[in-house]
Amino acid sequence: MPADLLSLLRTFTAREKIALPPATVAVPEIDAYAPFGKYLLELARDSKPERVAEDLFVALARDVARLKSIPQVFVGDGFVDFLVGGEEQGAGGVVVELKPLFTKYHDHELRRAPLKPANHRAQVKKYLRKHEYVVLTDLRTACLYSARDFFVTDSFFAELPFADLLQRTGDQLDLLDVLRQAEDAQEKPDLDRQFFEDLKEWFAAFQNVRWKKNEDAAELTILLLNKLIFAKTLEDHGLVPYRFLQDEYDQQEDRWETKGPHRVVQAFLQTLEPFFDEYYDTELFERKIWDEIDRDHANLSRFCNALRLVLGITKWDRVLAQRGIVNYNYRTINEDIFGKSYEMFLAANRKDQGIYYTPATITIPMADSLIASVFGPLVDEICAAVEKDTCDFATARTFMAKLARLHITDTASGSGGFLIKVLRAIWAQYLRIDHALAWLGKMKLQGDLLELPKNIREASQFRENFRLFDDRWLLLNCIVRHLAGRSDDPRWMRLVIKTNLMREVIRMMPETFHFRRFPGSLRALSELKDWSIKRKIRLRVGSFVC
Repeated sequence: MPADLLSLLRTFTAREKIALPPATVAVPEIDAYAPFGKYLLELARDSKPERVAEDLFVALARDVARLKSIPQVFVGDGFVDFLVGGEEQGAGGVVVELKPLFTKYHDHELRRAPLKPANHRAQVKKYLRKHEYVVLTDLRTACLYSARDFFVTDSFFAELPFADLLQRTGDQLDLLDVLRQAEDAQEKPDLDRQFFEDLKEWFAAFQNVRWKKNEDAAELTILLLNKLIFAKTLEDHGLVPYRFLQDEYDQQEDRWETKGPHRVVQAFLQTLEPFFDEYYDTELFERKIWDEIDRDHANLSRFCNALRLVLGITKWDRVLAQRGIVNYNYRTINEDIFGKSYEMFLAANRKDQGIYYTPATITIPMADSLIASVFGPLVDEICAAVEKDTCDFATARTFMAKLARLHITDTASGSGGFLIKVLRAIWAQYLRIDHALAWLGKMKLQGDLLELPKNIREASQFRENFRLFDDRWLLLNCIVRHLAGRSDDPRWMRLVIKTNLMREVIRMMPETFHFRRFPGSLRALSELKDWSIKRKIRLRVGSFVC
């Protein structure tokens, strides 16, 4: 039915005009799908075009995509036509702003009302103040808007047939995921250059800020930028609430602005840093920025102004002159864009040395070939030993111990890009072991483990002993166990490498890093707390140097 209905929708919305009264000979879709007939009949009776379009939208969303849409929702500054989903992701739902498909031209004819996005900019802008996405549609065309782009470009990021949007949503059952994928798919060939240029601007914004130890100014500025980028990465993956940074800053500014910039800065930082430290436990949030700032009133004012500029916080009725941190989509800022920007930034600032940035077209095959030759043979033995028809877990344990002693050391780590390619290749090897044990997942493991057949009991114990069931822990321990690096760059650049790696594990496995998955004393990245890139490394047995 959905496929047939989509075909009907495309035919129906392609018309420029429809004669009244509508006849099934001229418009056969009204006989095939009752809501089309109801829609045309109500328009013929002079019902408000927007209202009858809402009824048709509800029917189509339900019957094609199984979407639950809430009509006429108050969002703090007026009512939106529909709010769809978003409750679980913390994004507040997708706003759907609906415009008429047809209007009554005269008593004997309906004509299509062309969608003119430029006429609805103010409305879209208002909704994007608090929502990640807005869909503007007339049931024929859908214009997709993102808050990240709109306040810089003043336009939608994609336009597609409404039927295509419904089809994608029906396939995935989540409109928010469809919009995120559509945003991520947009080609941005100059993204690396743009991010580098903005990184320079963000750094420069803090040049006039004084610190208690001004010799640490560069390190502290980069530390602050990385804190904000890390937080925004989590936000863009839906792992913390949407607009986390902006809402937190706005709330503290509303509460403390009359007391002066020192209270705004203090409240914002002392809320932001403990939150991410408690849930994610990374060294990014150990050193507290508030403790490092010169507390002179004028200096704090400069810091506040710089922070607003760098974040990209603006009033909803203004368009930004440049992108701030919140105006980037960090799902698309991969390790190469992130790392290359910092390496270029470092080279531009120290001036006495160049950079040797190896592109992904070289490092990916290098990493894949290295790990296939070093890890592959051991993993072959493990997979053969744990198969259902073999179940030689004594041999499997021997090879797992050998596997754990393998280390890859990058002696010129740069921004960590090569280490990330190696991590992906190593993770693919561990997934091979998991796949070889897939037969165990098909068994119904009920009752006392000791009462189960020997092969199932030993397979379960093997999987438990090596924590092959815990993807998050295993992925993080692929870094701790197998990766090492060396860098003669400043300490802040070595922290960039770790930030890059942390962002990568989140990009690889976002569903396991939602902050609500870590109650009590659990912390998402605690396994990486003591892992670091060092200036000098003592190579261990089993190390392979790259």
